[in-house]
Amino acid sequence: MLSDSGSRVRAVAAARLNRHDQPRQASNWMTRIWEQPNTRVLWLDEGKALVNGARSSSTDTPSHTGPHLVLKAPHGQLPASAVYLGEVDVAEVEDFPEPTGPAHVVAVPVKSSAPGKGDLRQPPTATWESLRSVGSILPAVEAELLSQATALTAWHASSAFCPACGGATEVRHSGWARSCHRCEALHFPRTDPAVITAVIGPDDCLLLGSAVRWDSRRYSTFAGFVEAGESLEGAIVREVKEEAGVDVDRVEYISSQAWPFPRSLMLGFLAHTSDVFATADLEEIREVRWFTRDKLCDDVISGAVTLPPRSSISHALIARWFGGPLPDRLERGL
Repeated sequence: MLSDSGSRVRAVAAARLNRHDQPRQASNWMTRIWEQPNTRVLWLDEGKALVNGARSSSTDTPSHTGPHLVLKAPHGQLPASAVYLGEVDVAEVEDFPEPTGPAHVVAVPVKSSAPGKGDLRQPPTATWESLRSVGSILPAVEAELLSQATALTAWHASSAFCPACGGATEVRHSGWARSCHRCEALHFPRTDPAVITAVIGPDDCLLLGSAVRWDSRRYSTFAGFVEAGESLEGAIVREVKEEAGVDVDRVEYISSQAWPFPRSLMLGFLAHTSDVFATADLEEIREVRWFTRDKLCDDVISGAVTLPPRSSISHALIARWFGGPLPDRLERGL
């Protein structure tokens, strides 16, 4: 599986949220948080959040004055569907004039029966946007909030019943667990690991592929889910061999990226090979090509090749091989 999966979510980001893992397990944690003046609510409508200025942005480069999440003060009683996201520095959140200092953020699905869902008077420039569409243009901490909210609410929507006995489940640990009424099993959100890798040949060329489901000009790095009982390294060796016919000699871990659609984690690597010949499998992959740095630049600038934009982990891996800033057309991508 080729991937530009992170094309709208930052590839590398340090932790910006204090998730309060231990305190949030208390049964009264959410009630206390909901009543605090420094708490804000991120409302979600079928996975989309209110974003101010998203449609008016002419660039995909995040800035302090660019698009940002619309966060509102709690209103009414605590919704049963509310999930705790974490504590952030108010200075990092755009739409947060008062108060100063740390702020707690709670996500609530807007179509729940929660009181207060009607209090969504939005700025005239605000629109409902998904993580896919605005993840790369939001401030970093806001992109992280939306990514976490997307993952958690999607998990709750699909986990109303216990996978062990079929009994009904209810929310626990401030939205970070569900408990079964029948067998009392405690369930937690799943994360499915997937590997993504740039393949580097013996002459320092980069191997990329074009997936059958894409436009023929689009090329990216190789990716696939980790199978049961398989190591990350083993998954890379298998995927690259299956899709490009290349034997991987060694791998080098670079970084990871959350991809909550609905629950993946992309683990990025560089894969090194001594092979010089590569062959597409013609099932998932239409074509594979070796690129020198000069050839990659020429093809991207001419429009013959398009690559994932700068916000993707694919882009980060290609840039790592490239050794410096990528050309402007490459950064915009498609």
